[in-house]
Amino acid sequence: MPKQKRMKKFLLQLLVAFPLFAAAQTFTNSTGGAIPDNNTEICFPVTVSGLPTQIDTSFGVAQVCVNLIHTWDGDLDIKLKAPDGTVVVLSNNNGGSGDNYTNSCFAMNGANGQIGLASPPFTGTFIPNGNINGVNNNQNPNGVWYLCITDEVPADAGTLLNFSITFAASPPQGGGGGTPTGPCSTTNGLACQCPDGVSTICDLLPDMTASAQIIQQQHTETPGLITLSNATPNIGWGPMEIHGSNSCWCDTVSVACTTPICPDGSYPKQKLIQRIYRKNGSVISSYDTLSTGMMSYHPTHGHIHVDDWAEFTLRKATTNPDATTWPIIAAGAKVSFCLINLGDCTSNVGYCRDGNYGPTITMANIPNSPFGMVSGCGQSQGIYVGNLDIYSQGLAGMSIDLTGVCNGDYYIVSVTDPDNDFIESNENNNWAATPITLTQQIPAPVASFSYSANQNNVQFNNPPSINYTYQWFFGDGTTSTNQNPLHTYTATGMYAVTLIVSSACGSDTTTQIVNILTLGVNETAATSLGFNAYPNPITESTTISYLLTEKSEVSFELYNALGQRIELINKGTQLAGGYEFNFNIKQLNLENGIYILKINTGTKSASIRLTHIQN
Repeated sequence: MPKQKRMKKFLLQLLVAFPLFAAAQTFTNSTGGAIPDNNTEICFPVTVSGLPTQIDTSFGVAQVCVNLIHTWDGDLDIKLKAPDGTVVVLSNNNGGSGDNYTNSCFAMNGANGQIGLASPPFTGTFIPNGNINGVNNNQNPNGVWYLCITDEVPADAGTLLNFSITFAASPPQGGGGGTPTGPCSTTNGLACQCPDGVSTICDLLPDMTASAQIIQQQHTETPGLITLSNATPNIGWGPMEIHGSNSCWCDTVSVACTTPICPDGSYPKQKLIQRIYRKNGSVISSYDTLSTGMMSYHPTHGHIHVDDWAEFTLRKATTNPDATTWPIIAAGAKVSFCLINLGDCTSNVGYCRDGNYGPTITMANIPNSPFGMVSGCGQSQGIYVGNLDIYSQGLAGMSIDLTGVCNGDYYIVSVTDPDNDFIESNENNNWAATPITLTQQIPAPVASFSYSANQNNVQFNNPPSINYTYQWFFGDGTTSTNQNPLHTYTATGMYAVTLIVSSACGSDTTTQIVNILTLGVNETAATSLGFNAYPNPITESTTISYLLTEKSEVSFELYNALGQRIELINKGTQLAGGYEFNFNIKQLNLENGIYILKINTGTKSASIRLTHIQN
């Protein structure tokens, strides 16, 4: 056979044997299934067959697509697992509280940009958190592939509807979405920036802050308590990443990390290692440093927390701009979190600021977003660059005890990493101060009292209260600190009685005029004189009536509430009998209020109250 014919025959046989080199082929799992809640990984299979026995840069995995339902996307880790065990992270805790992945595809040239910078339901094609080409490593692709999903936080559940894997010639190697070098990652150091924007060698440190906005938006006051949500954003240059050190303790006693429980009933605490990433040109390396922080198992949540990760207190502001120096009025316990991406600076706009009053920061303002390797509630945890952890107010520990606190204006001050257990690029912006007005706690005291007189003995009564102090001034030079005192006056007259009520929440003062007269048994002076005014309250004038039982020298005196005489009316000598006269109070140009009108007959006197109300 001629050489040319033999070559054509060989090429034809090659194309028949390997028809998929040139054509893309997609393998689909269309059944899906439930996604278990709370840190349990589930892997959904798809069987791949009929492909060449080696995948690499000339032919391999080009795209993975997912459809799933979930009510809090930030809980999810989504990974692709190859038959040889290689794992690629497609999406790690992205999307915050958003819902669902709908027609969400992952490719290294994703036209919609980085998945970490996108928003749910992630419809389109995105650059994954990891590098899909990690599975195009010369392995045999024929076999069982898996899409593995972990829901790392309780309370929200979901369902995988379907997923697919597409194999094609020349799988994309990176770029797309306007970022030809792809996101900053351990395999793409050229895309990572140093803090000064110029250097090529630097440590990429996290910068943990606190959010004032989430506290302002999500808090609930009840008598004696306030609950709140808290967020801890990372606006730095590298991830906040920690790992267990395998060094465990019960109090001050070193124990094996397999110890189930300490003698005092608590769980062992494990010392932490903080991993720090370093850029050297295009190479990203890392080193570990032993932290002073601890982690421990929390049975109420069913997973591991980093202890003392956040602290919030109720404080009164001073002139010092640093809120962490303000006096503490009330405090909650330091709160333990698991470090997990439950939101980001773009989806949760306003949560990320550099300092309490700095401008809003989004992931677009944070050059190395969303750089990170681990996030979750296990032995390895972390918060990616441009991401944030959120603890909602309904969870245990998210409260401040307000027992004994007064109503008024305060600040809730939240501090992330209050003990400075971890290395950051800025240790001075870890706090946020949120103004708040309490209205359901202990009110400021209100002074009021009533009284009843029996001749010169006066019983004073004021409303019952707790932890109040009282100061009475009876107008005759005597005082009392009793509640509901009985006071005896030694002379008739009009007395301005003042009560001051005080507590830790302030003080209040009230004054009333008490008229002490010499009275007959079971007879008031006003009744015996037929002394009356009608109408009362008075807008302009009232008719004053009175009865004389004998010839008398009659006069009237008008007093204000402070006991000051403001008018004298002389009627002269009048014979026994009944009398009336019109009293025009408007002509006196008096303010609205209570006035005392006193009648004097030489042998008797009496007083009535007049209420003046202007039209």
